Amino acid sequence: MKRAALAAGVVAFALLVTACGDDAADPTATPTEATPSATVSVAATLPAFPLTVRDSSGASIVIEARPERIVSHSPAVTEILFAVGAGAQMIAVDEFSNYPPEAVGLQQVRYSDPDPEQGVALEPDLIIFGGRQQGSVEAFRALGLPVFLTAEAPTIEAVLDDIMLIGRISGHVAEAEVLVAELRGRINAIATKVADVTEGPTVFYELTDGLYTVAPESFIGGMLTLLKARNIAAGAETAYPQLTAEVVVERNPEVILLADGDFGVSLETLKERPGWAKIAAVESGRVVGVDPDISSRPGPRIVDALELFAKALYPDRFE
Repeated sequence: MKRAALAAGVVAFALLVTACGDDAADPTATPTEATPSATVSVAATLPAFPLTVRDSSGASIVIEARPERIVSHSPAVTEILFAVGAGAQMIAVDEFSNYPPEAVGLQQVRYSDPDPEQGVALEPDLIIFGGRQQGSVEAFRALGLPVFLTAEAPTIEAVLDDIMLIGRISGHVAEAEVLVAELRGRINAIATKVADVTEGPTVFYELTDGLYTVAPESFIGGMLTLLKARNIAAGAETAYPQLTAEVVVERNPEVILLADGDFGVSLETLKERPGWAKIAAVESGRVVGVDPDISSRPGPRIVDALELFAKALYPDRFE
């Protein structure tokens, strides 16, 4: 029962988090409008502040000056803020924001069922919510709190756009540009190495030992597709389907990626499952553990996950 509860928690968490310029304000400047959503590129040449921001809910807020008291209710947003240099402006993060280490020491707010009264007490000048928290936005705005909602990025390209947008609203456009250029360079290097691949290996991504996995329509599944892997969960009715052991054995994946290693799942435990010892990935030892925090969060470390996936799928191409 305990292991079943733990496995269910991993699935819930995967769905929960699957979900990263110091110019002074010119009081005479005309407010400029940012992009309508976090998945549209932001022009870094626009004036810094005042800034009118239309977020993913369609609402517009005016940020008069660079925010100095930022609250993040999203682990991915927290990682992005620190990565673009806005860590010193942050005063609170949600309980799942465990990276970078500096985030752990900040005051905590709730990811699920955020508390508007706590928001008031923190006296923030910017609160950023993730895509799964849209239901909480209006309660915070009703109290006059400055809220920005960023939609959950569905692709790596959308993650890069989010980095630019969050860099802009936090006053770190230049740093965001540098980070995006570095991440895009790494992505392009990976794409170049698999450019001639016509049919990649078959793969099974295990979220839990209950055999929940990721379909191509999911964020993680999209990364596997980018690498030209053939996902054995393709054709599933949901983005995070549950397969049977018989189906996994029948589809015989050549590579298995384990996101449930913290729950005791390993190559050795896979061998103990009925019929699994004969699966190609298990026989060849091509079973690789992945950190679900890195692979599930649409933030700057997502390229780390892409590189890990690439090495697991094509060890001869990625030394």
